[in-house]
Amino acid sequence: MSSEIPEHLLGTQQHRNARDLSEYLVHMTSTPAALASIITSGRIEARKPFGIGRSLRMVEDKHKAACFTEMPLSELDRLRERRKSWGIAFKRDFVLNHGGQRVWYLDTDKAPYQAIHGLKEAAFESRDWNNPIWELTPFVDEWNPEKNYTFDWEREWRVIGGLPFDLEDVVLLIGLDGVEPLFHEEFTIGAPYYDARDMTYQWDGHTIPEVGANMDAILTNFLATFLTPDNAEIPYDGEDGYMWEGCATAYETEDALEYLLPDAPREVLQALANHLNQISFQWAEREEVDSRGEDNLDSEDPEEAALRDDEQL
Repeated sequence: MSSEIPEHLLGTQQHRNARDLSEYLVHMTSTPAALASIITSGRIEARKPFGIGRSLRMVEDKHKAACFTEMPLSELDRLRERRKSWGIAFKRDFVLNHGGQRVWYLDTDKAPYQAIHGLKEAAFESRDWNNPIWELTPFVDEWNPEKNYTFDWEREWRVIGGLPFDLEDVVLLIGLDGVEPLFHEEFTIGAPYYDARDMTYQWDGHTIPEVGANMDAILTNFLATFLTPDNAEIPYDGEDGYMWEGCATAYETEDALEYLLPDAPREVLQALANHLNQISFQWAEREEVDSRGEDNLDSEDPEEAALRDDEQL
């Protein structure tokens, strides 16, 4: 596979010809849809706890991490055996600046592991959940020769709490699913286009189709959350515009997107805003508009409500 990778993506700045080193850290996932979700959300989530303290409920959140591999790009093909075929790569310094650290694999019967394990057990026994040892345990895994399978060959890094990023921070998108590996150094998130037959907008993803599908799903979610002023029945005055006071909170498109997608990359938010501004520049939150009707019923005069009920009978 190494012959299929551009030379400038192998080795490091110090050791350009090395094939056992890499200046990139790669997060691998199983499907292009999962990769598309990461790209459009601007975050690699920390969903699972790792390390030798992961089973302790009291410090579980301190062990939840996003995982990366330092394996050279020429060796990523090994991860197909673990159903990991789609990846996103960052420079090592970027991950390091966000708290990333190498995972330390320690033999269970040797002094370094015994020392760390002892400190962990002491903190556990004393119920000291603020002990500094819990800053170390997420990055320590035991290497037990009696186990049939170990993961030290992955050369793993972890970032506690997940990794937020903008698209400009992404160095490379990787796809190993097809016959030829895919390496996207320059990619876009696509753009919406108008389908005249259905009279709807759809998203055209340029890098992988799933990016476009995911952007389309985000638009659907947005339109299920926000209404245009007309659909929200906000009164309109020809001179002063929409009369929001007492009706709902007015959101500019960009503000509504940031409210709904606080971690999304700037490029994603701008692309979505460019589309939504063709529909409206202002929005009302659907829940607030719906609750307005409930408030009107609550404030209705009891005698008027009784008369209305009699009329219905």
